[in-house]
Amino acid sequence: MPRHDLRYNPASPEDHRPANGEEARRALLDGNSRFAEWITTCRAAVHERGAEASADEVNELVLSCGGLASILTFAADEYPTQKPFAAVVGCSDARAPMEMVLGQGYNDLFVIRNAGNVMSDVAAGSVDFTLSALADSVRAIVVMGHTGCGAVSGAVASYLDPSQYWSKAISPNLRVILQRIFVAVRESDRAIRRVWGADAATDPHYVEALKEASVHLNAAYTGFELRRDVEAAGVEGIEVFHAVYDVRSHLVRTPPRSGDPAGGHQGLTPAAKEPEELSALARQMAEALKPS
Repeated sequence: MPRHDLRYNPASPEDHRPANGEEARRALLDGNSRFAEWITTCRAAVHERGAEASADEVNELVLSCGGLASILTFAADEYPTQKPFAAVVGCSDARAPMEMVLGQGYNDLFVIRNAGNVMSDVAAGSVDFTLSALADSVRAIVVMGHTGCGAVSGAVASYLDPSQYWSKAISPNLRVILQRIFVAVRESDRAIRRVWGADAATDPHYVEALKEASVHLNAAYTGFELRRDVEAAGVEGIEVFHAVYDVRSHLVRTPPRSGDPAGGHQGLTPAAKEPEELSALARQMAEALKPS
């Protein structure tokens, strides 16, 4: 069975840290490319080699672990310094482990995860900690949704059939999460109906398109909120991005545009500066997802 190892070469520690938001963006996307390529080699070993694969065959995922070098100068009985170069607000979904997805290692990321990657009071407090205690090292904040998100799918289902929202299967705490996603679902639905036509809901592609648009817009709304928080805190040098992790291709994606290849492009999108940009984004996705 393929295994993966963490390796450290003391002769050449990777001590370079991103100096600005653009370098942080590149580091995260480079790490995501490494992760996606690793998944591809593992799949090839299983589906192409099968029983012929050697038990000693190794498919390695080598993480950069740039933050590791920053703690090795401390004595064993001292507390090492926390110096992540990015903070990530992601979903708790087990298929979307943020450090692995973004190809980063020890002391590289400050990760905040909850179902639906929503901005609860607790999550907001964690971001506030980032802006106060980690502003010297953090150069980017990323909001990361993912395809096939159960929380977003639940919000879409409850939006389309409110009786599901009040079902005994939905706890009060879960309703709080759904409520925070409804804004993205409603805006996505409005955009789809404007672009597709008044009978959009009868189209067989409607529900899946609504889910996909809502996943992206949910991350975009949170990114917009966090950009405002960064500006209000008066912290300079931190860029805010949003994206969606595709659990099939294992690439981090930007919102789809008309003419994009299936799944869209790999990338991180700068968070909106004005509310109107979010409405424009919803329309962009509705046009891209409209059946041909």
